[in-house]
Amino acid sequence: MKLFRGRDTRGRVLSLLAKSQPGLSASGLRGDQRLQEDLGLDSLSVVAVAVRLHEELGVDLAALAERAPSVVTVDDLVKTVESLTDGAE
Repeated sequence: MKLFRGRDTRGRVLSLLAKSQPGLSASGLRGDQRLQEDLGLDSLSVVAVAVRLHEELGVDLAALAERAPSVVTVDDLVKTVESLTDGAE
């Protein structure tokens, strides 16, 4: 499902991440920050973010789960979401 383009996708992903953890703000997130180590996302938070990505951006959960091992940083997540929605074209 193709819903968003480049910057829109990045902004939406950053917003979802910021909502997942108290004290985070989308404007304060950097691409090189690690989701678990730097942002403090635990396994439950990661699942919650995945579900929100599915609900709000149409990301296929099975495809996201397949790529999960390579998603370490904020930029990794943004690039993965872009490739699963529209940004890789």
